[in-house]
Amino acid sequence: MRKMFLISMLVGLSVLLAACGAGAAAPTEAGSASPVNIVLSTNPNPAIVGDVEMIFTITDADGNPIEGAKVDVSAEHPAMAGMGMSGLATEQGAGKYSITADFTDAGDWVLTVYVRKDGLDYKEDIEFKVQ
Repeated sequence: MRKMFLISMLVGLSVLLAACGAGAAAPTEAGSASPVNIVLSTNPNPAIVGDVEMIFTITDADGNPIEGAKVDVSAEHPAMAGMGMSGLATEQGAGKYSITADFTDAGDWVLTVYVRKDGLDYKEDIEFKVQ
């Protein structure tokens, strides 16, 4: 009787463990490509307090420039609630978009870039330092 109880417990535990593992998510591939790549450059470089032109080079997963997109940019200073800016970047051609912002405070900022074109609706946050 005791032997039957132990065997039943082991079988039940095995079934329970198998059921728990069945719903586990498969690991994602570390090198999976993003549908949009955004590279930021600034003028002046490095960015300083005052007017800074931010130039975004935006390409697709294959490295082709994304042209004709609507690119909205917002900047927030996490350490200073309420301090920020937002606006529409101007297309410069060859996948480049620019916007000028007046950064009133040095420190760490977060830029949120929205790229919209046809069926594409992409958002990326970029950490940004103003000196």
